[in-house]
Amino acid sequence: MRDDTFPSKINTSSVGCADTFPSRGRLLERRAGEGAGPYKANAKGGAKLKTISIANFKGGTGKTVTACNMATELADMGRRVLLIDADPQHNASTFFGGDCAWPTTLTDVLEGLSEPYWPDIVCPTGREGLDMLAADMGLLRLDLAAIVNGSGEALRRFTDFLDTLRADDAYDYVIVDCPPSFTAASVAALVNSDDVILPTRVDAFSRAGVEELLDQLRGLGRTTKASFRVLITMADRTNLCRQGATALRSSGLNVFGIEIRECVKVGESTYARQPLADYAPKSTAAADYRALVREYTAEVEDCDKF
Repeated sequence: MRDDTFPSKINTSSVGCADTFPSRGRLLERRAGEGAGPYKANAKGGAKLKTISIANFKGGTGKTVTACNMATELADMGRRVLLIDADPQHNASTFFGGDCAWPTTLTDVLEGLSEPYWPDIVCPTGREGLDMLAADMGLLRLDLAAIVNGSGEALRRFTDFLDTLRADDAYDYVIVDCPPSFTAASVAALVNSDDVILPTRVDAFSRAGVEELLDQLRGLGRTTKASFRVLITMADRTNLCRQGATALRSSGLNVFGIEIRECVKVGESTYARQPLADYAPKSTAAADYRALVREYTAEVEDCDKF
């Protein structure tokens, strides 16, 4: 890759800067004017809000990349999407908002510092149909508080927030980018999820992260309604990868048919702070994420029609 090709694609106009955020009134007017998306309009009796958590106890498996690109693809398909960053490292927030401070964050919701009225909390990303509830390092305070007081209050407030979205018919999908550990924020998200997608490479460490997370999720018992699906990421053509994928699919786990192929454009897009659909729409990874979203929506949206 030539040095003069990549920097030109860097996104220097961060949508996270305060002067680029539309007013909450304009956000509310825009959402009210959109009405139900095509998914909701076609569903018999209306379709319910789907909450999807992207999680794995092993870092470096493509959780944030998957969350950002799934959210983008869903929005480009005409779905109304809210991306929630539940990781105190706030990589998803930086991806869509640059280095500027977001006016409200998930910490405000979970600490009860804001009302669960979504137009006062979420922020537009600049992409039609895609809004953001950002993260910050304040999420670490919640974990310290949970050690002393438990995570019940954070869970209740997150549930109230989702209930408000559901009652107002605000979104079709909520996607939560979870940290690689059980935290107050991730527990609140997982308990409230309809589906948990577990991105994983086929190496032993990533597989162990999936198994550990599944054990912990099963330990939540009836407190979670989520179904769990494994997504193979960073797949290549080596025998090791093929054999690992075969072993994973024969293990009894629910694994997506599509695999996200290894692609240098993925790493480049994170520096450029652009979804693959914009940065490299013809790349293999961009095609794979489009196929993933088609596979997922074909299943969940068809089921909701009956």
